[in-house]
Amino acid sequence: MNAKELIQLNNKKRKELTKENEEYYDNMLVYIRTSVSVSEQQAEELLMELLDHLIDAQAEGKRAEEVFGENLKTYCGEMIKQLPKEPLKSTAFFISFLLLQLASLMAIVSGIGNIVVHYVKDSSQTVYIGTAIVTFVIVAAIISLDVFLLLKWIQKSVYKISNKIKDFFLLFVLIFISLAGMVFLPKLIPPFGYVIEVGGFLYLAAGAVTLIVLRWLNSKYQITK
Repeated sequence: MNAKELIQLNNKKRKELTKENEEYYDNMLVYIRTSVSVSEQQAEELLMELLDHLIDAQAEGKRAEEVFGENLKTYCGEMIKQLPKEPLKSTAFFISFLLLQLASLMAIVSGIGNIVVHYVKDSSQTVYIGTAIVTFVIVAAIISLDVFLLLKWIQKSVYKISNKIKDFFLLFVLIFISLAGMVFLPKLIPPFGYVIEVGGFLYLAAGAVTLIVLRWLNSKYQITK
């Protein structure tokens, strides 16, 4: 079975667990799935193996802690070390696919914004290609960093008692800094590159076509979950 099929089967079989065992296993699942460097296929196979083992142990009257131990971080860490890493080529392709999706969405939003502003304020739709590319790189880098930090935070929250007020404050700061960076950093870039006078319409068309093609590729080849 591929990773998607394993995920569906995992969701179905977890219903056989008691509430206590399911809570323990769900923490294991989150910890392993947020380890982005490991092979997704191997991670899902490991999770299924652990689930089957826990279901068998539960039938004998055992709790998850008796099977896997009290220290979830240590146990999961040892399991992850044994998993093969995701091939660099596969990871690069997956990230590129996600960045293309991001670029298409940004193009659609920018296109609609430019068109609306043009007709409301009768302003220019001039777009500088060089500036647009650098802007996209900045936004993509900020979003990628945010995703990485959030995954690490989720992983740590599995084995650490969290402070909701502190977590909310840190999340607020992260979002504020990220939005400020995405809004103000591009404004520091001077206009350069090839000039397009009807940039709004071009952005909208290019973004829509790219997004449609990417959705079709994903439905056919299951590139993302």
